Amino acid sequence: MSRKSPETPNALTAINFRQVLTIRHLRLVSTLGRELNMSRCAKILHTSQSAISRGVGEIEDLVGVRLFDRTTRRVRPTSFGKVLIWHAEQIVGQLGRAEAEFRALNEGHIGLDVGVMGGFSPARIVQAIRLATAREPALRIRLHSNFADGLIPDLINGRFNLALTHLDTRDFGNEELTARPLYEDEIGVLAAPGHPLVRRERVSWSDLASERWVLTPVETSTRRIVERNLLAHPAASRRVIVETMETHYVISLVRDGEMLTALPMSVARYFADDLGVARLLPLIDGSSTWTAYVAHRKSRHLSAAEELFIRCLKEPGPEP
Repeated sequence: MSRKSPETPNALTAINFRQVLTIRHLRLVSTLGRELNMSRCAKILHTSQSAISRGVGEIEDLVGVRLFDRTTRRVRPTSFGKVLIWHAEQIVGQLGRAEAEFRALNEGHIGLDVGVMGGFSPARIVQAIRLATAREPALRIRLHSNFADGLIPDLINGRFNLALTHLDTRDFGNEELTARPLYEDEIGVLAAPGHPLVRRERVSWSDLASERWVLTPVETSTRRIVERNLLAHPAASRRVIVETMETHYVISLVRDGEMLTALPMSVARYFADDLGVARLLPLIDGSSTWTAYVAHRKSRHLSAAEELFIRCLKEPGPEP
């Protein structure tokens, strides 16, 4: 079969991917899609660049469309290539997780994959892990961080057993998922211990409008809430100096860069009260509140380990 151009999708009508594509094919597509470089792909797969090129040609012949535009300098996926890369990553990833679970079971361990939004309460996570592993010593928990809205498709696709998120799964109109509420949260604003605003008895958003900020990306609800509150004041200007998801950089810039940051209150209190590395400002003119949930798929019978972890998450403990 000769390769078709992406503009002639009728070439796909007679193709059955389950019959023509192998795991070797999918691993090649996944790796090249991630690296976008023949040399690095060949090194990862322990083969030659010419073998990678032949392999890509073989896959394109099998599926009847061009998957990658290749030049001597770069590799770029076509629209068909992007689709197959995404699915190849899911399949290869699932096999990797199956291998890890087999290894864990062989060693007497019980694996549990939990997707966690970055703003989930550290105290709640610590308590749940401490209680669950004390009650089931064979339990091995793998935490996977992502934006809240990124956790839902990963949960649906089976990457996680559970997801800890502030998105109510009913908002997605997806009856495959269910969510159990855990706690209420809101915004907390942090400053360095020596920052002038720390000495105030009350701080409003208008007081914060001209400050320098380090914030999480725009994909996060925290960032959107902060932007909405700041831009409501005439004095506000674009004062976000740094954007990052890495909390150790956030706290370092708050402490040493004289910046402010906003985090979910459960996380802000962890840094302010538990670690003492920043101060929580007494913000008075409030912010939106939201609920944190533990979500899972309805169609799956929850394992004993999943039920145990959910019970431990819901047990009374530190307030967010």
